[in-house]
Amino acid sequence: MKNIVALVMLCTSVATLGISAPAKAELGRNSIGPSISIGGGSTVFGIDSKFGVSDNLSVRPFITFPSGGTSFGGALTYDFDVSRGNRIQITPFIGGGVEVATGGGVSETQAYFTGGADFGITDSVDLKASLEVPLSSNNSSTSVTLGAGFRF
Repeated sequence: MKNIVALVMLCTSVATLGISAPAKAELGRNSIGPSISIGGGSTVFGIDSKFGVSDNLSVRPFITFPSGGTSFGGALTYDFDVSRGNRIQITPFIGGGVEVATGGGVSETQAYFTGGADFGITDSVDLKASLEVPLSSNNSSTSVTLGAGFRF
């Protein structure tokens, strides 16, 4: 049941961002797709998304499904467009975010730093890679996330 509630919350956030985003940000810079996160002693599947809110800023909400719970949150990133006119578009990014993990009667929130890149391999598909480092003294939950995004 918690997974369904979290998924509804993510979809509501996505819909709200899509309605309020500037028209320029809606021209193929938004994406959503599957992801896999490896780190902290586990491998977790989820859904990542990206919504361009200006030329260089993006909001990146996500939801993951670790065993026994759900994690959701998002990051605000600064995107560096370094591939002007090239066939394959590479967009490195840096930023920070918040993750809320729920399950087993416990809820935990943590802030993290993220950095990575989006690789536009076609007009409608991105491959994504990122590193998430928690901003706490316990870096055992540092993770690498790999995924694909379908642009819209």
